[in-house]
Amino acid sequence: MKRIQRTKRRIKRILLGSFAFLLLLAACALYFLPDRLPAALTPASDTLREGVEVLKNWIAPQPSAPLKTYKVLRVIDGDTLLIRIDGEETPVRLIGIDAPESVHWDETKNTPEGETASAWLKAYLEGKRVSLEYDQELVDRFGRTLAYAYVDGSLLEDAILRAGMAETLSMDPNPRYELHFAAVEREARDTGAGFWGTGFFRK
Repeated sequence: MKRIQRTKRRIKRILLGSFAFLLLLAACALYFLPDRLPAALTPASDTLREGVEVLKNWIAPQPSAPLKTYKVLRVIDGDTLLIRIDGEETPVRLIGIDAPESVHWDETKNTPEGETASAWLKAYLEGKRVSLEYDQELVDRFGRTLAYAYVDGSLLEDAILRAGMAETLSMDPNPRYELHFAAVEREARDTGAGFWGTGFFRK
């Protein structure tokens, strides 16, 4: 009987020690690595669970299944591509971002920043193919196909946001990566990337 009690106490000590060690590791990670984590994932977070949710949004999404790749025929502007899909030249509006205007029918809305964003995207996509992933709404009111684009396995929207060439744009009912894009935009804003650094985008 005494041997069983000693064994139970030993197991209890081991479990308590393991739990304390895990808490210590989590605390050290949050305390010593704040510069490498999103601002929200710091000791100021209410719970570790909230931190995990923030980290999930910070990590770049990956397509859940193999996607068909396409050649980009032309960059229309900083957030719209012309792609041949099933033999048709199809304008594709990237979901979740909004670049400055450069080809708007109302020329007063076009800006030099729009030209810069368009030129940046052209250079970025030079010689590359894109894969498309769709959300709930497939076509917008202008007849453009709505999609997320991947280049070499990474979201094209991420690259554009990270360079400060566009802002996030909520496009209901297509919210799949909305929180992730907000985290990427925050990083660009905090580092003064692109138009965040010039003052064209307001913090």
